[in-house]
Amino acid sequence: MTSIIHQSKTHPENRKLYNAHRILIVDDEPAILFAYRKLIEKVGMAVDISTNLEDAVKHIRKRHYLAVIADMRLTGTDNEDGLEFLRILRIECPATKMIIATGYGNSEIEKAAHGLGVSHFYEKPVQPSLILGALREFHAGVACPPFAVPS
Repeated sequence: MTSIIHQSKTHPENRKLYNAHRILIVDDEPAILFAYRKLIEKVGMAVDISTNLEDAVKHIRKRHYLAVIADMRLTGTDNEDGLEFLRILRIECPATKMIIATGYGNSEIEKAAHGLGVSHFYEKPVQPSLILGALREFHAGVACPPFAVPS
């Protein structure tokens, strides 16, 4: 059974479908990671998580994602690791969609994020419907079955 699953995920014809359902969440707050993961998995999408810039970069170099949901401050300091991550993501994975969910946003950071290709910039706390709406929008551009709607 494992080999069948492995083949289906890695077979060239199925990679787009498999990756169209995979999201990376980058945040240093365990409660946020838990909540977003549960929300997104509930609609049938696979989720990977990362708590820092270095780990997030390893994830995007290892596999492709439909979208990344990232915080701007990943280290708990005034550093804006999120912007650095967005720069790397834009260069290495230009087709990956980006959502920012931050508690430390301002118009300057939002403008910089939009300049790097972020289409959705939210201040925490973010309504779950906004996250799911953005993912549905991204997913609509991929030729694969729709994901479930939570009840």
